[in-house]
Order: sequence, then C-alpha cells, then structure tokens
Amino acid sequence: GGRASSLCVPTVAMLPEQLQNVEAAVLAMHREPSRAAECDRFLQQFSRSEEAWSGALQLLGSVHPECRLASGAMLHLKARRDASSLASVDALALLSRCLEALSGTARTLRAQLTVAAAHLASRALAGPEGLPALPAFAALPPAQRVELLGSLPLAWPPERLRTSLPAVLALLTSLVDTEAAAPLSVAACAAAWQPLGADLTDLGALVRPLALALRPHGGDRDAQAEEWPAEAAAEALCGALEVAAFPPSASATELSRSLLTSLSDLASLALPHAAATAAASAATTAVRCTCCRTSARSLPAALEEAC
Repeated sequence: GGRASSLCVPTVAMLPEQLQNVEAAVLAMHREPSRAAECDRFLQQFSRSEEAWSGALQLLGSVHPECRLASGAMLHLKARRDASSLASVDALALLSRCLEALSGTARTLRAQLTVAAAHLASRALAGPEGLPALPAFAALPPAQRVELLGSLPLAWPPERLRTSLPAVLALLTSLVDTEAAAPLSVAACAAAWQPLGADLTDLGALVRPLALALRPHGGDRDAQAEEWPAEAAAEALCGALEVAAFPPSASATELSRSLLTSLSDLASLALPHAAATAAASAATTAVRCTCCRTSARSLPAALEEAC
C-alpha cells in the first residue's frame, strides 16, 4: 500500500472495512464479555501494525466513546513503543495530528493524547523550545499547553531536557497568571521539571502562584481528578529549596525568607489533610534551608524572626 497522503502520517492507508473491524472489536470487548479476550488479542496485534497510526487517528472521530478512548490508548502505547523508530518528519506530522485532536476532548482521552504527543515530540524536535513554533501547539488553550509541557519529562531523557529548563520555565511563566493560585496543571508541570535542577531563582515568578496554591481554598479543586494543587506545588517548592547550589545569592535568600513566611503561616491553619501535610513539609524544608544553615537557633525563634 501507499502512504495515507490525506493524513500525512507514516502509515499505509486503512480500508473502510478494516477500520470497521477495529471499531467492532473495541465495541465487542466492552459490550460482550465472552469475546473480550479474543478482541483484546486482535487489538494488540493491530496496534503493532503499520496501519495502527492511521487507524487510531481515524478512530478519534468515532461516534462511540469507547472507540475514541481506545484510540487514545492505542496512540499512547504506540508512541511510547515506536516513536523512536520514526523518521523525524513523520513524527512531526503525527505530533501535529495529536495536538489538533486535543481540543475539546474528555480528560482521560486528553491525558493519553498528551503523553503520546510528548513521546512524538521527543523524536520530532531537537528540544522543547521548538514547540511554540508549531501552529497546532500555539492553537491550544494555555491549560493544554501546560499539560503537554508537564508531560515532556515522562518521555524525554533527562540529559536532553536540562539545557531546556530555563526556556521551558519561561514558557510556563508566560502561560500562568502569576497573581493567582496555580491550578493543578501548573503545579504538576513545575513539579515535573524542578528535579532537573531548578531552584527558587529559576522558578522566579512561578513561586508566588505555587505558594498561593498551598493556601486554604487558594487553588481550585479539580472536580474530576479530586485533587488539590497543594501537594504538587509543595513538591516543586520543597525541591527548589533543596537544590544543592541554593541559596546562590543574598537576593535568593531574601526570596526564600519571604516564602518561609507564607509556608510557616500555612502549616498552622486548618487545611484539608493533603494541603496541611504539604504546607508543613514545605515550611520545615524552608526553615532548614533559610535558618538552620546559619545557626542552631530553635525553630520557634527562627520562625518568629522570619515572619
């Protein structure tokens, strides 16, 4: 078969009846328990074929939600397994198609497509700095661009991402309201990138929205995931405070003391359990990094002086 020129993806074209067979197998697996094992074997075999790229993309347009979800799972699995074997130009075409499919999708499907896009980007691009130049990325709502940035560390080798850390944090900052509490996607993105070596100075303007996300009701609860951003925000801030090179300057020390003021106040408030644990952990880390390095003063005295 020839390439599917209408899709611009590295696959042979699927015949309509082939796509119907895949769709029927997905539906039977969900609706006919006695055929579930048989259908699963068929779909596993299909996911290893050349047609799977094209088929999964076409299934995204199915009228059946089970098929749309299966297409996301298939793209996720195939990108994770096979993206490295693609030519970069083919990976770029697939990346664009995944990004175009992100808008308006349900959370679970969007998560699968986002991780698939992260794996394809690792093959298609020299570095994350190339993402803003892609029309399909630029067309995404800010929240979905943040979700993709947060997924990149799952798919890229750390050594390829470290040099991109300043550019990614700058891009993340541009997508964030720095005067409001960070939502879960922003906090999770910061927590995903911080282990690559970011200290508080590197986080820069992100420190304020991350700190605000620790406050009671400071971050909106994600109703579907039933998570608060506090835990991810504290993970990013604690990690930044513990970077070996921190504090590198007097100005950074002042920044850490300002953060300590906020965190130590939070630890004593009546917070939801996850937020209370996160705030207490962050406050303890901040005390160690800002006060205990210089003297053996007691914790209460250090807190009183800092606040």
